[in-house]
Amino acid sequence: MRRRLAILGVALLLLAGVVVPSAVFAAPTQVVTITVSAQVIAITNTEDTWTIGVIEIDDVLYFSGDNLQDDNYSTITNTGNADVDIEIQGTDLEPIDPTYTWILDAVSDNQTYSLYANTPSNGSSYTIEIQSAVYTTPLVEDLAPDSTYLWSMKLTAPNEFNANDDGEPKSSSVTLVATKATP
Repeated sequence: MRRRLAILGVALLLLAGVVVPSAVFAAPTQVVTITVSAQVIAITNTEDTWTIGVIEIDDVLYFSGDNLQDDNYSTITNTGNADVDIEIQGTDLEPIDPTYTWILDAVSDNQTYSLYANTPSNGSSYTIEIQSAVYTTPLVEDLAPDSTYLWSMKLTAPNEFNANDDGEPKSSSVTLVATKATP
């Protein structure tokens, strides 16, 4: 009987040596994999220049043609990976001689011109005022990644030119500003 108890004791010790270490010696660490992507705010626009040439008093000109069909709109594409809001702003039309600058304003007047934006949802109504670079005007809200948005612009020339304006070319810029959409 002693012999059986001794064999049973040895067997239990051997079994304990196999079972206990596997529980006690389990892996002391666990790896958690974290995957992230940097937030990218980026847009493109199909049109990046508007060369008008000579204009007359009170001319009304359209950035993407005056036929308000979809194919005449410029297209903004959200090329980033986050929803964005897009605002628009413009600058004065400036020649080399600042005496003949045309000021960007809501109403065309002597030496001032106006810019308005339009989107298909507005029909043919150009109601989005493009203000000077000091201000921005909302154009698009919550544009999702890989989504597009159609838009156009209308320029109204001054109703009076400076009598000494020598017709020197003037240039301006319109900037589309994308920011992360606010929830």
